[in-house]
Amino acid sequence: MKIDFRKIETTDIEGNNSTFDVSKELGNTIYKNTPDLGELDFAQTIYKEGEVEVDEEKAAIIRKYMDVGQFLAFIKKSVYEKLDSINNQKQ
Repeated sequence: MKIDFRKIETTDIEGNNSTFDVSKELGNTIYKNTPDLGELDFAQTIYKEGEVEVDEEKAAIIRKYMDVGQFLAFIKKSVYEKLDSINNQKQ
């Protein structure tokens, strides 16, 4: 499944819809915190392209670093919902 981290659709506490670009922040968060070369390449792809193919393994990487980064809760919620849809597609 492809996820475009330049266009994460969110809903705030008042029910207002917005779109956020988290590709640079997510790419930087992974890049700065990973000792793994595979994750480093993935971080660069997120940063440069924004839209990436995400499987269960990459979803786990994203979840790990969303918790490390300074992402707002409603942005995390929206990203996690997209990641959860990957698992739901396999079932």
